[in-house]
Amino acid sequence: QRVSGGGVQQTPSPPQKVDTSPGAASEALLASNDRRDVPPNVIQGLVKIMVGGTPDKRRKATIAMCNLCCESTQNRAAAHEAGVVAVLVGMMREANEDEHLRRLATACICNLSADPPLKDSIAASGAIQYLSGLLDPPEDSVDAMAATAHAAATLWSLCVDMEHIKPMVAQEATLAALLKQLKSPESFVRGQACGCVGEVCIGIKHIKGQLSRLGAIPSLISLLDEPEHATQRLAASALCNLLANHDDNKRLARENGLLEAFAKLLKSTRDEAVQSAAAGGLYNLVSSSDRARLEQLGVVQLLRKVPISKHINVRLGIKEPKKIG
Repeated sequence: QRVSGGGVQQTPSPPQKVDTSPGAASEALLASNDRRDVPPNVIQGLVKIMVGGTPDKRRKATIAMCNLCCESTQNRAAAHEAGVVAVLVGMMREANEDEHLRRLATACICNLSADPPLKDSIAASGAIQYLSGLLDPPEDSVDAMAATAHAAATLWSLCVDMEHIKPMVAQEATLAALLKQLKSPESFVRGQACGCVGEVCIGIKHIKGQLSRLGAIPSLISLLDEPEHATQRLAASALCNLLANHDDNKRLARENGLLEAFAKLLKSTRDEAVQSAAAGGLYNLVSSSDRARLEQLGVVQLLRKVPISKHINVRLGIKEPKKIG
């Protein structure tokens, strides 16, 4: 996430006023959108400002840290070494003192969550508890809604390829809050919540069941009609993952009309990523008993053309024509 200071574009300090000392270099970054690799001592200087600076400088230092950690593995490693995770968790706790600072801290920790060592550090820090607490914001607060999107995105990122972290995220209250955000008025929040729901359940059957009991399947099906392709794709992908190797979820999905909803999406979209997600979901859902229905809906040929479902003939028990010669 790349952030700017409260929506105001700020210009860097004039070059002639910048020296090479760590303190001065860190100060110079406070008014910039710099994303380059910087020396570790500059990162350390920013962390000190985040801890002990004036409120305005703390906000600016957090913005600078967020931008520096957006694309740079080197900067993220230096920030980790400098103890930034504990500092950011402390900022997230300041719920009643500085809502804007909490939003910036959440965006920053989201950027840090890209790398496995940092994922473990964030999970061990107690951050998941505070991130989960940001998932039910007042709808009249721009900062709170943005923090919710960043929190959902962070929880999503923490789960990627980290099987031991998924159960930490999959607490009942957290899952319920994520599902509530599938109905958020903000499409970006809905998308991040979809992504997290789809990721946290991969490969863990009891989490799939938990989400189903909390109403995930009908909520996600309703998002397949969203106008934004990104939300359609994320909702379809989440449903695809919930169905994989879970017969109870497949039954519930059928009862809620998912077969027809996926077929409708597959036929109506021209977006390849959405098409792939819908085809993957259908492939997970159907069996040979669905052949007649899929032929009636006119999607079998489409499924054959999409790479993820190209073997649909096998799933439906359709015999391949014998090749002559």
